[in-house]
Amino acid sequence: MYQIRPIGATLAAVVLAMALAACGHSPAVQFYSLQPAAANATGAPLDLALSIGPAQFPRALARSQIVTRAGGSRVNVDEYHVWSAPLEYEFLRVLGDDIASDTQSDRIAVYPKEAAFKVDYRVTLDVLQFDGVAGDSVTLRARWAIAPATGDAIAVGSFEQTEPAHAATEADNYDALVSAHSALIGDLGRLISAKLRELVNHPEGSSAPGRYAPTAQAAR
Repeated sequence: MYQIRPIGATLAAVVLAMALAACGHSPAVQFYSLQPAAANATGAPLDLALSIGPAQFPRALARSQIVTRAGGSRVNVDEYHVWSAPLEYEFLRVLGDDIASDTQSDRIAVYPKEAAFKVDYRVTLDVLQFDGVAGDSVTLRARWAIAPATGDAIAVGSFEQTEPAHAATEADNYDALVSAHSALIGDLGRLISAKLRELVNHPEGSSAPGRYAPTAQAAR
């Protein structure tokens, strides 16, 4: 005897099978981590202890997915290309490594870690933009402040720079994008390190606000 199955149940089974097949072909999630710049210290080591952070980030970047700009007011949030840790922590970790390399100081505590030593200066940041266009460039805009262990800031400044993120193939777009993120943090770290060196070597005349002026190469 033939058994007639309801059409609705058959269609549901087909749709479920197609959905499972589609899931089986989803691309693998790729995880990315920012990297400190290559050690390139100049000048004598600085005898100072620092705490770095916190850093305020735009809420649009407070997610694990890498955010890119898509033109106009549109952004892309990529589910398959994600940060290995929260971007704020990645940013501060690399900035701390870069400043440690530039100043040659081994007494640097990076937020949220509490310093186990007496701090000379605190570095805090307000990141206004840290994103870009895949296959094109990344822009970092940030305000920074240096303050003594207690009290108000004695040096403040701003940083704005765009770094090329060109890739040989579309498959390499995100590798180039992340490398550009890292390079920008390295440039910011060198700026802050230079100001710290000025504060240590010439404390009487280094309280004026500073602004980073991009070079022709950086502005391209």
